[in-house]
Amino acid sequence: MKKCLLIVLILTASQHVFGQMDSVAVAADTIKPKKGIDTLWRSSAAFGINFTNVGLNNWSGGGQNALSFTGVFVGSVAYHKNKVHWNNFLDLAYGLTRLGNSTPYRKSDDRMYFQTKFAYEQTSKLRYAALADFRSQFAEGFNYYDKVKPDSSVKISNFLAPAYVTASLGIEYLPFKSTSIIFSPLSAKYTIVDDAELSAQGAYGVAKGQRLRKEYGVSLMLKYKADIMKNVTFATQLYLFDNYKNVNVDVFWDCFLYLKVNKYLTTTFTTNLIYDDDIDITRDNGTVGPATQFKNVLAVGLVYKLNGYGVR
Repeated sequence: MKKCLLIVLILTASQHVFGQMDSVAVAADTIKPKKGIDTLWRSSAAFGINFTNVGLNNWSGGGQNALSFTGVFVGSVAYHKNKVHWNNFLDLAYGLTRLGNSTPYRKSDDRMYFQTKFAYEQTSKLRYAALADFRSQFAEGFNYYDKVKPDSSVKISNFLAPAYVTASLGIEYLPFKSTSIIFSPLSAKYTIVDDAELSAQGAYGVAKGQRLRKEYGVSLMLKYKADIMKNVTFATQLYLFDNYKNVNVDVFWDCFLYLKVNKYLTTTFTTNLIYDDDIDITRDNGTVGPATQFKNVLAVGLVYKLNGYGVR
């Protein structure tokens, strides 16, 4: 019995791995190499499986059997030599959930995010910076909003539908420790809908029948990390993009709170917010129109972080 409990705790730890690695990525530019080591490369990586199972048999309180699992991989690689900084971050996750014994599995988590940044120091607080990132998902996603037919679904996403690619050139300002502000007057945002059905609908702001929307404008990215108190860390990344043709700002905002109980036991709370008024969202009540997309995850369990140093 003790072995079973230990296995369950280990499997639920992956959510904390994700959260802790977020803080590493947010503050990658401020990580200091270990003393006595000429470090060119710094790396962190973690992966795991989050598994939950609820089984009911003649249970008077009612309820449904439930089975869910999520696979997570998060990693970061940073290079620093003299005035050159190159930081890379990868976040992958996929999860499925099933309620009852006869219902099909439904996707509960699906994310694919990669960011790379190259910067060259002008002064201790100013750098020239080039930034690019990519967001998408692995598989088809559905909206289950029909109250009359609970099993009905409408496809709203797929692999590379949508996918967002952003690229920018600008100046990075480091006003405080663990704080980075990148202002980019030359920025591009590409929205990809590589799915024939969704493309025909004109989904995600892409013209009907087209699979790519190009936008050019100005962007601002803010990264911040702070130790609020002992064993409590907060980190956030805010990305704003404004098309030159209008003043409607697109928003990607990620926040993370990390509470360390001891060396292995932690609690994390993460939120993700997206807003783009060019995107018509099928809301939970079946209506369609621009809407703020929001997700939050609270997790408690074990965590183990892997670090690597490339020594010259």
